Formats: sequence, structure tokens, C-alpha cells
Amino acid sequence: MMAAIVLAAIVTPPVPATAPVPRTNVAQAAPQTNSSAAAAADPATLPSVESGLALPYPAYGSPQPQILTTRRAAGVPATVALADAIAIAIARVPSLAAARGEVALEDASVALARTGLAPDVSISASPKYSYVQGGGASASATSSAASAALFSAESNSGSLSLSQLIFDGGQIRAKIDAARLTRDAALATYRRDAQTVAFNVADAYYTLLADERTVAVDEELLRENIVSENLVRAQIRAGTVAGADLSSQLATTANARTTLVSAQGTLQNDRVAFATTLGLPADTDVLPRDDTQGLETATPAGPLPAFANALDTAYMERPDVAEARLTVAADEATLRGARRGLSPTLSFSGSKGLESSNIGGGAIRNDGTLGFTVSIPIYDQGITRANIASSRATVAIANANAATTRITVSQDVRQALISIVSDRAVLDQTRAAYDSAVISLRSTQGQYRVGLSTLPSIIQAEATLTSAATNIVNAIYTLRIAENNLRYALGTNLQ
Repeated sequence: MMAAIVLAAIVTPPVPATAPVPRTNVAQAAPQTNSSAAAAADPATLPSVESGLALPYPAYGSPQPQILTTRRAAGVPATVALADAIAIAIARVPSLAAARGEVALEDASVALARTGLAPDVSISASPKYSYVQGGGASASATSSAASAALFSAESNSGSLSLSQLIFDGGQIRAKIDAARLTRDAALATYRRDAQTVAFNVADAYYTLLADERTVAVDEELLRENIVSENLVRAQIRAGTVAGADLSSQLATTANARTTLVSAQGTLQNDRVAFATTLGLPADTDVLPRDDTQGLETATPAGPLPAFANALDTAYMERPDVAEARLTVAADEATLRGARRGLSPTLSFSGSKGLESSNIGGGAIRNDGTLGFTVSIPIYDQGITRANIASSRATVAIANANAATTRITVSQDVRQALISIVSDRAVLDQTRAAYDSAVISLRSTQGQYRVGLSTLPSIIQAEATLTSAATNIVNAIYTLRIAENNLRYALGTNLQ
């Protein structure tokens, strides 16, 4: 993890034929430059993420292209900004489709609850035809014919009926309120689910960018090891150092190759994770666009909100806080309905009908009914009392859950603020450490060339640079993740 490091005042000899030659240009020695060019280089400039993607995988070993084949997804560009990645995930992640289905179910429950206040109107029609066939033996021909005759009759009727609840003590209204509040709570849950998807996308987004930058930096670190390796070879040929120095440096270079290939494997796995987090197939060709330009040279210094102000924002914006509050209200509405279980009910009913009055289905006559029904429950075997007790317990549980949610929110906000403060400070320090490590390695290599330093000093400087480069890359993307975590804690990461 480091910038393209150009060594000052080092003339790199050609690599002998016996030196290991990897299959990519990563193992080629860094270009030779004069001291003035090296001094002008900016040690805090890390290699771009694109340089890491240009390497074949694995950089050393046997390639398996059939495993890494990717394909484009319709409507998805190969490189996406964070906002575009979130929009893709919101549209494609199956869990959000399921959450939208839950909201639709609760909306249907509201419509169903409202039917209790609507009139019930029905129309019925009943045309009928009936017959009885005669039969049996008879003494005379006349009576025999009569007994075989067919008796038939036809009747027609129709009616229009209406019934309407007038009063039930508020039971249906309580059910409607509970259903409506439950629907609103489901909608709040969906909104938080969408924020969680956006948070997961951002986390995968910056994790993959960190992987890409890590590979690019590890490539540069390998170049530095090869520069040191070639320097040792030159000193051996000049007779100024013992041949044993080469073995030590070769081991360090081999470790750098191992680190590079391992970082490439992590990168490939996190490419899969990024695609699936967006709701895309694992082999989709999609990569994040780096938006961390400048973080390796300047740390954001804008003021953070005070904890009390941030917490107020979270209480207003976070859907899970709203969901907990709505759940309490819905359970309280259910409790109100349970308390009205023994209320009297008053309903109206009426009907208007037409009915035939002769066997031919004619002579239609009118009929009708009109009336009110009052029902006063006296004893219901304790069902209402049990329902009230159950509803009270449910309300108590909902209130406890709401209190827990508020505590969790306060914890999330405070920890997110603390993380940003820490991560900004860490980035400042890792930048300083990285700059010092670059200068130290350059100086140690130059001193080694003129006999003023030893190989262990070079190896130690390489290890220090490796650690510093790793730390600054981690610090850059950890800060981006922390910023996203604060937005998620505040409930504003989709605004």
C-alpha cells in the first residue's frame, strides 16, 4: 500500500538470468531516476485502484480464467458511484421486495378492517320448477290415465337485503386503528430495511475499494523489494557485501509476492460480495468508483454535530424509532378494542322481496321486512377479560421494546461519532508514518549502496513501509465506512 516509490541515487543493475522472473511486469525493477526526480516525488500519493485491477489473477501461479469469467447485467454499468450502487440494490435486493409485500399485506388488512363499518347489501333471485310424476295400477282405464299424469308447478322469488351496524362500542374503530398503525409500522420497517441495504452496499463498496488499493500498493511494495534485491546483487558483484545477504532479501521478496497474491484473492472474493449485495448474480461485472481522492493528503476537518443534537436527529429520522412508537400505538388500539368486548351492539336490517303466488309462477306479490337488533352481552365465559389481560401484556412488551430501541439508537449515534473522531486522528498519524517510512527506506537503500548501512536495516525499513502502507489504506477506507455508519445511525443515509 504505497505510492510508486522512486529511489534516489540508486543505479539498479540488470536482473541476472538466474533471478526469478514472474509472469507480470510487477516483478520488474522500479525505473531508475536521478536524485532530483526522486526528491520531487510525493511520498503520500498512493497508487490508484486501477493499477491493482490491471494485474492478472493470480500474479504468480496458474491462472484459472474459467472461474473468473464475468458478464454484464442489463442496465448496470461496469463502474458505479455509491449513489448508483444503492439505487441498484434498492430495486433488486429480494429482501426488500419481500418487505414491500409485507407492507401490501398490512394495507390489505386495513381495508379488511374497514369493511366492518360498511353496509352489507345483497340481491337474491330464486326461480324454481317442481314436478311430481303419477304412477301405480288402477281398475279402470280412466283412473289409470289419471294416475300416470304429470303434476308440475313453477315459483319465482327475488329479494334485496341490507344490514348496517349502527353501534358496537367502538370495537371496529379500534380494529381499524390497530390495522392502520400496524401498516404504518410495517412501512417504517421497510424504510429501515432499505437504509440497512444502503448501509451494506456502502460497506461492501468501500471494502472492495480498499481491496483494490491494497493490491495496487502491494504491487508497489513488491517492486521495492525487487529494487533492494537488485541492489544486493550489485553489491555482491562489487565485492562489498557477502553473498548471504541475497538469501535474506530473496526471502523478503518471496513474502511480498505471497502478500500480493493473497490480497488479490481477497479482492476477487469481495468483488463477488459486492455484486450480490447489489442483488446481482455473483459473476456480474460491476466495480465501485473510488471517491476517496485526496484523503491520503488531507483529513476532513469539518465539525461534527454535538451528541445531543445528533441524537435528536436520530430520534426524528430513524424509521426503527418510528416503528417502535407505531407498534405501541397499534397495541394500545387493540387494548381499547378488547375493553369494548362487552359493549352492546345495535344494527339495522331490512329486505324487500317479490314472490309468485300461484303454481304457474305468476301473480307476483310484494313482501319485506324492516327492523333493528340490539345485542347486550352479559357473560362471555371470561373471553373479554382474557383478551384485555393479553393486550395489556402486549402493550407492556411493546413499550419495553421501544425503550430498548431508543437506548440502542443513542449507543449507535455516540459510537459512530467517536469512531469518526478516532478515524480522523488515525488517518493523520498513518499519513505521517507512511511519509516517514518512504523516506527511511529510500535513505537506507542509498546508505547500503555506499556501504553505510546493512541489509537487516533495509529489510526492517521494508517491513516498516509495508506496515505503514497497509495502515494508511485501511485508515482511508475505514474513515469512509465510519462516515457511512454515522449517516446510518442518524437514519439519513438515504436522503
